[in-house]
Amino acid sequence: MGSQLPPPPAASTATTHAAAADGMTTTISSLGQDPAPRDLPPLAQPAGARPRGAHLPLLARGRPLLPALPPPLPRPPPGATPRAVPRSRRRCRPLLRPPAPHRSRRRRRPPDGAYTGWGIVDCRDGYILLRNMFSLAAVNPMTWAVDIIPMPDDVRAGSGLSFGFLGFHLLSSEENPWSLRVVCVCADVSRVRAAVFSSETWDWAIHPWVEIGGDNSLKYNAGMLVDGSVYWPFHGEHRMIRINTATMEVINVDLPLQVDVESCNYNAGETRDGQLCIVYAADDFHLHVWIRGVDGDGIGIWVPQNILSLSAEIGRVTRGWLGHLRVVQVRSGYVYLSMKCITPVGILRCWFLSLSLETMKIESLIHGTFGDSAYPYIMAWPPCLICHDGSSTGHEVEASH
Repeated sequence: MGSQLPPPPAASTATTHAAAADGMTTTISSLGQDPAPRDLPPLAQPAGARPRGAHLPLLARGRPLLPALPPPLPRPPPGATPRAVPRSRRRCRPLLRPPAPHRSRRRRRPPDGAYTGWGIVDCRDGYILLRNMFSLAAVNPMTWAVDIIPMPDDVRAGSGLSFGFLGFHLLSSEENPWSLRVVCVCADVSRVRAAVFSSETWDWAIHPWVEIGGDNSLKYNAGMLVDGSVYWPFHGEHRMIRINTATMEVINVDLPLQVDVESCNYNAGETRDGQLCIVYAADDFHLHVWIRGVDGDGIGIWVPQNILSLSAEIGRVTRGWLGHLRVVQVRSGYVYLSMKCITPVGILRCWFLSLSLETMKIESLIHGTFGDSAYPYIMAWPPCLICHDGSSTGHEVEASH
């Protein structure tokens, strides 16, 4: 694991690589092409076995799967009296055990009934950020390279029993696209704190607590990253906080009065030209859009843009099916939506849609019989189009979303 994470390679790469623990490089496509060792005992390599070890990946170093069994005991002659067999001569089935963990690694046992699986918390710039109870993982789905990131345990300092992690976000750097940062937002009653992980130092920078008012009213896992700032909404309040990840300044930002804060069906994002916007989907399939601006006195306000009726357009895409509509994310002038409904035969169906804020055209991305928990994945620029100093090569390249 290096101090820096390289950017994901081009999508056209035909072979993905994974680094082995001993420094050797193995490709997924070459697992079936490694020659089988010739010095294996008959137990591990039976007669007539194929010379290529596609089905025996554990034999790549010439080690048998099972230890050698002792020689068989001789059959006693007829009428012989049974006698005890010495322990060293008793035949038993070998017990396969996983290797014991290194003593220097401390493993915390999860509480009884706790869920220890991985879940997606963010997806950005060619990486997927996963989390479980004890650590984070940055995954490159094009190569399946995984970097385990430790949790910021020191962020709990000075907190009480109401401490909790609210969420995590991936941060990219235009100055150094080869590095990776992760911002963590946590809360304790009426305070909020941020911590930033950097792949250059492989450590967390913990920032001080900031008083924001309220009483444990920030919504869990509801943060929105827009232009280097994290926006986090409150429960039942027409406001959200903005955390500038460059200066760590925390301020309050009001929400449009038309937004139903209890429905959690709105999202902050940016237009194609980088302006901050709010998109809200009402229960009547009307989509409301506001763009952040200023009034004559220089005070920030939300300027209404469009109120679009989506029922007819969604019905055209889904062939007449209408259900619960949810705003997933707003990125680069596109609104990503999900809609789920129960068919008359009791089957849950879900559609993922994209809406352009410029053309107001809806496109169906994928649909099927699964839940509506999804994250848009946008591929990063190929390394050949990025200079080593972080600047582009100067070519204009149109990328699909």
